[in-house]
Amino acid sequence: MYVYLIRHGATQWNKENRIQGREDIPLSSEGMAQVQVCARAFRGMELQLIASSPLSRALDTARAIAAVTGAPVVERQGLIERDFGDISGKVVDIFNPEKYTTDLEPLDQVADRVEAALQELAGECTGSFAAVSHGGSINALLKKLTNGEIGSGKTRLKNACISVLQWDGDTFTVRDFNLEAGEFLEKYRA
Repeated sequence: MYVYLIRHGATQWNKENRIQGREDIPLSSEGMAQVQVCARAFRGMELQLIASSPLSRALDTARAIAAVTGAPVVERQGLIERDFGDISGKVVDIFNPEKYTTDLEPLDQVADRVEAALQELAGECTGSFAAVSHGGSINALLKKLTNGEIGSGKTRLKNACISVLQWDGDTFTVRDFNLEAGEFLEKYRA
């Protein structure tokens, strides 16, 4: 089974390079346009469900994909963004947030939380599904699944990008990451 892990579309804070963390910042008009392009890449695809972080930027992304696939949207707290503590809303080097504060959700806990949410969903599903989350959370998981080859500290995920995981009933394997809609269509829908 495939899990399509999608980062939400852009927000004004993304444009300003502000750390969003768990602040509920809405999609910008640019972000809505990105989400529509991403959603079209899933048109006609059979997804059992679309899980989403409860933050509006992720939920709106999930709803756009649901509109073209007909899959139901379910919220999952485990997909929420990393808690960046007191640097939320600030412009800092996202690759090294630890040098600005100690008030961060530990990276390994973020990865474990997101992985547990996806494992639970995989146990509930008999077919492929999508999950909409956030740059920090997705990167933490990618780092864990690849033993640090990609992910946090190395990969800047694009807004509305698609990462593809494969679930074998026991573990996730990263097949692709940070794909734009066109790349996803070429590799997985051609």
